[in-house]
Amino acid sequence: MQPTPPAPPVAANAHPTGTTTAEETEKRATESPSNGTSPNPSALNSADGKDYVIFEGTILETVLLNRLDGQFTGPVECLVTTDIYSHDRQHLLIPSGSKIIGEAKRVETFGQTRLAVSFHRLIMPDGYSVNLDQFKGMNQIGDTGLRDQVNNHYLEIFGASLAVGAVGGIAEAGSDGLLTESGTQSMEQGVGESLGQTSQRILDKFLNILPTVTIREGHRVKIYLSGDLEVPDYANHKMPSDL
Repeated sequence: MQPTPPAPPVAANAHPTGTTTAEETEKRATESPSNGTSPNPSALNSADGKDYVIFEGTILETVLLNRLDGQFTGPVECLVTTDIYSHDRQHLLIPSGSKIIGEAKRVETFGQTRLAVSFHRLIMPDGYSVNLDQFKGMNQIGDTGLRDQVNNHYLEIFGASLAVGAVGGIAEAGSDGLLTESGTQSMEQGVGESLGQTSQRILDKFLNILPTVTIREGHRVKIYLSGDLEVPDYANHKMPSDL
């Protein structure tokens, strides 16, 4: 009788039944993402050496890349214009040309003249990114928020006020002689009053127009670090070449 050949060795990570477990599938998907999926950007960060501290209170000098309209909440993109070094001035930590991304909040109160902005991410020219803790943006004189062009819509507001007053006056004048008018005239008067009330409700909306704050591209923005930020030497970054 011919001896039975030994079974081929089973890989250490293979399932005894020849199938793949859910844990193995998840591990493979994590190690080798399929085409069309984007890896976690923070997972791409790699650097040698120690991290250096950029202390709280440091100001990042930037310039605004996109126009902001205070009527809407929207993204903010700024470009760093000044290199940031370690405390001993021996290591470049954030080079000029780095991009800082944040968000502008819409105007929500009357009389507001500045636009509040905050920043949540820093991306350096080589692709190395750092999460920011909602650092605030300031104008050139150090006030929190940005100020450039403000439209208080005074023309629309005063025009609406005059229109509301005129409509109210017409309706009141017509109602003074209501008891002496005929039935047809009374009906016409009722329609006029109803139309006046509707017009007044529409015109009232124009009295509540919020100011429009516009920040044009090229505006200088100071970003205030409200906490310590730890980053490695820019020369020690080890980023993939195919980003």
